[in-house]
Amino acid sequence: MKRKDSMLLLWPVLQASADFVLLTAATILAYLVRFNPPFTSVVPVIYGVPSFSYYVFSALIAAMVWVVLFALRGVYQVRLDPGNLSSEISGALFSYYVGFALLFAFLFFYREFEYSRVVAVLTLFLGTLLLVLARLFYSLLRSALFPVRPLHRALVIGTHAEEIAHSLSSHREAGLKGVSAIVDDPTGSLPDNLPDLVERETVDMVILAYGFERFARARAVIDMLGGHRLHFLFAPGTKAILSRRVAPMTFAGMTMLRLREDPLAGWNGVIKRAFDVLVSLLLLLLLSPVFLVLSLLVALSSKGPIFYKQTRVGIDGRPFPIIKFRTMRTDAEKKSGAVWAKPGDPRVTPLGRFLRRWSLDELPQLWNVLRGEMSLVGPRPERPEFVEQFEEEVPRYLERHRFRSGMTGWAQVNGLRGDVPIADRTRFDLYYVENWSLGFDLWILAKTMTAVLFGKDAY
Repeated sequence: MKRKDSMLLLWPVLQASADFVLLTAATILAYLVRFNPPFTSVVPVIYGVPSFSYYVFSALIAAMVWVVLFALRGVYQVRLDPGNLSSEISGALFSYYVGFALLFAFLFFYREFEYSRVVAVLTLFLGTLLLVLARLFYSLLRSALFPVRPLHRALVIGTHAEEIAHSLSSHREAGLKGVSAIVDDPTGSLPDNLPDLVERETVDMVILAYGFERFARARAVIDMLGGHRLHFLFAPGTKAILSRRVAPMTFAGMTMLRLREDPLAGWNGVIKRAFDVLVSLLLLLLLSPVFLVLSLLVALSSKGPIFYKQTRVGIDGRPFPIIKFRTMRTDAEKKSGAVWAKPGDPRVTPLGRFLRRWSLDELPQLWNVLRGEMSLVGPRPERPEFVEQFEEEVPRYLERHRFRSGMTGWAQVNGLRGDVPIADRTRFDLYYVENWSLGFDLWILAKTMTAVLFGKDAY
């Protein structure tokens, strides 16, 4: 069978060659910047200008070391799923910084030549910039190149083969081309012409589109195609897997499939909680004059308590009293019962409309955050009666309760707040739960500020 391995060989070579050129250029540019105006007028040269040829030679050696280190750490590994661009960038930069530390340590003990520390710092900065730009370019090049020159030609067979084949056709930038899709009835016999089809279509990958309960059938396909140089992927379908981060692992000498993990286990949970406590405490202190003014305005504008407490469901399904500035009449739900607010809701007071527009009514929830009932970022909490309803209607809805509820969240900064389809909001909440990082929280908080200032969906 004729295999098409050209892209599997060419793509890593292209990346490694480009990185070698860019990292060499970073050191040479650092030298030129350091020892030429206007930089020399700011940081004068004290010990004379060193030899340019020595820096060119050291740049070539350093770039070679970096590229080898990148290769050893899997930076150039060709992945079917290109993954998150930020993870590719962070992987390359981490390897770059490790290599920089090793090279700098070597120069510290190498006394034959005094290497400029300013050049080293400039190299670190320029190398970082060039590597980030390179990863952005690689991503664009991959999107343009792989649909034309795919990494693999795939045969899809199974009970939901058409679903998988459709996904392949919609994501050709991943490097897979589906050449055939065979819907297989596990109660019957396998197609006799399967080996011939693999040969004729020069297939080098077979995707087994069966549910977990049909794994024996998938095993039969593998046995039938024994002797062929093929990759096999098992695709049980989106409904069979609870997380996007499914991965194999070895435990107690056994291979297992990890279907879900707690993203806040260990130090991650400590970091998120520490961030919540520090920021909420700081904001409560800084905004204390604002709290005083808003409390007086609420008390003077309408009859009723200043703060409004309502039971919501938080982490692990535990109820807690959420705190807000009161924005509605005290009898707001006397006739309607538990309902969401709507645009132009007559139950909202004039001052309440202003507070809701600028999300000022949410500020007392900083106290909920400080007490550990909420987080700055997380899925928005719902009332118990709504949770009971959505648990029956929306698949995986209760997965939201793996995290503390948030004052803001990924769904909210994407315009999904108020009376919107709960299934859409849940989809964004689950993405956040499965992909949490402190950087993601910071990004959501930044987008929240923009949404508060320029958004029009608060009411």
